[in-house]
Amino acid sequence: MNSILAVLAGLIAGAAYHPIDFWPALIVGIGILYKLNMDQPIKSRLLINFLFGIGYQLLTLFWVGTYVGSFAWIALVLMQAVFVIALSFSTGALTFAASWILFEFILRSIPFGGFGWSRLGFALTESPLNYLYPRLSIIGVAFIFVLAVTLIIDQKIKGLAITLLLFILAGFIPVQVTKAESVKVALIQGGQQEKLDNTFENANAAISKHFKAMKKVEPDSVDLVVWPENAIMHDPTIRRDTRLALESEYQRINAPILVNANLKDGTNGSVLFDGSQNQSYSKRYLTPFGEFIPFQSLVERISDKAGKVVPYIPGKEPYLFKVGDFSFRTLICYELLSDRQARAEMTDTDFIVTQTNNATYFKTWQLEQELAIAQARSAETSRQSAYVSTTGVTAIVDERGKIQKSIPKYENQTLVDNIYVRSGATPAAKYGNIIEMTILLLLLFSFTLRLKSQLRFKRDLINP
Repeated sequence: MNSILAVLAGLIAGAAYHPIDFWPALIVGIGILYKLNMDQPIKSRLLINFLFGIGYQLLTLFWVGTYVGSFAWIALVLMQAVFVIALSFSTGALTFAASWILFEFILRSIPFGGFGWSRLGFALTESPLNYLYPRLSIIGVAFIFVLAVTLIIDQKIKGLAITLLLFILAGFIPVQVTKAESVKVALIQGGQQEKLDNTFENANAAISKHFKAMKKVEPDSVDLVVWPENAIMHDPTIRRDTRLALESEYQRINAPILVNANLKDGTNGSVLFDGSQNQSYSKRYLTPFGEFIPFQSLVERISDKAGKVVPYIPGKEPYLFKVGDFSFRTLICYELLSDRQARAEMTDTDFIVTQTNNATYFKTWQLEQELAIAQARSAETSRQSAYVSTTGVTAIVDERGKIQKSIPKYENQTLVDNIYVRSGATPAAKYGNIIEMTILLLLLFSFTLRLKSQLRFKRDLINP
């Protein structure tokens, strides 16, 4: 019975993510899991947490199988379910919450750079805890959320009182980020409805769609134009017809154009067409099983789709784009998952640009789930985001992580809106890593004390 409840609890918790988007489901799912873990022997807890992990990841990551196949999807679910056994060694509310952070640390770290897609903090931007993101980061939000659920289960009214006190005190942490003038941006959504690849016909069709959408931008009406990831499948600084077309549009609109393409150095890079093309950035955090295949020869035996992946070379350095009086950094798709790039490196940027290619996963839940991650990153950095996709949902996200304006999926459209410049670093951006390391070190200290106590007890039994 406990095994069935564990899987069910995981499925319930997974309902916090798209397509259901019901964040209170996390309260129920995690609450059931915590109750199942109480007063159980270690072997039972290992199984309970593993089964919860299967339920938690099964539907959330269902879209993964669209490209790399069902075997890879199931393998990913099982691997990440194993990580949930980190919760099995906790002894109470505090260590359970800290163990959840350990689970997410493993999730986002291993293997191959991790795949932290289903971190709890990515699902709570629409909750009343939204104000905690810039103060505590997605790590701190996850910790305090799990702690609140478990404290209330353990101590009822007293636990509720402690929880409310923690939420109130956290609200007094100052967020010294100021708002300044606005920048008008145009986000170009080609409306791609098929997978982008390097075939000549497909690649040229994608470029044509984005040029068509850009024609809707009036001259002298915007400060910056942004194309999504992989809208160009060759190096636009080398291929003459593409370069001349972009330079012509730059002259017509009288605004820089940020495009993303497969660059000649083998990287997935973004180039700013501003009359010089001397500003560019190459993606550093590559997507496993998407932009490179770990153990490719082995994986190809499981899925023939793996052989179609042409590996990229990772970029080496961050880059701050400067246009006139404002500056921004771009996150290229998967880089949204990197705490270093999507949070710590955002202290000097006026706003965030995210360029993504969802064409591989069009008509799946991946589209909305990735946008939710971008919302969480805006909230914890207190920066507005220009989120532009080949397929959609293309959107402007405000500094609270709320969608300010968007355009429908799959349509050939341009989104034009103002983004307000923000300056100053949030506590989350400055201290997010310290928050995580502090929680993990306290957990390690707790486990060490517990182990010493157990060893002392056994020694006293042997030598009374």
